[in-house]
Amino acid sequence: MIAATALLADDEPLLRERLRAHLARLWPELEVVAEARNGREAIEFFETHLPRIAFLDVHMPGLTGIDAARAIARRAEIVFVTAHENYAVQAFEHGAIDYVVKPFEEARLADSVARLKSRLAAPQPLPADFEAVLDRLAGELKVRGGADGRKYLQWIRAPAAPSMRSIPARRFSSAASSSRTESSALSAASRGCSRRVFRRCTVSARRSASNGLTR
Repeated sequence: MIAATALLADDEPLLRERLRAHLARLWPELEVVAEARNGREAIEFFETHLPRIAFLDVHMPGLTGIDAARAIARRAEIVFVTAHENYAVQAFEHGAIDYVVKPFEEARLADSVARLKSRLAAPQPLPADFEAVLDRLAGELKVRGGADGRKYLQWIRAPAAPSMRSIPARRFSSAASSSRTESSALSAASRGCSRRVFRRCTVSARRSASNGLTR
């Protein structure tokens, strides 16, 4: 029986670590033979180790996961890793290419593992529209990347004992707005305080600002 081997490609070390940990629980027999930080490394490591499965992050600097998938072509099972589930569904719904969404959910990953085991047990050729699927995904990636092609912050690393936690940056937008509102209220309530009673007045102003925000 041929061993199940995999390549993990993601430019975020923490996310590679989390994916590897999930896979170790769900598929202990799977051997991760290499980890790549970008599409170029993914191609190089694939040619060296020839894994049977390649987990490729769609967004990577330099060559993307889509570029790496084109190079690997039909020599391995491709699983794309993406933070954008909507266009992933549209791109893959008619193809035999799997995907997982960041942040990883073990139940969703378990479904992918089951499908991969089935495909490795009874290999089937990729459909004729393999390149078309990649073209659609590349088109969506270009649109979402914006006209200037810049990548904006998507994840923030925060300590969460005993390890690190990845938090979507969009969650901080509402918190930042609330913080600015509180700061403005505090500033307004503090006006007129003399230097002599600054400390006492600041405490009072903070309470007033807090009361105003909770009304």
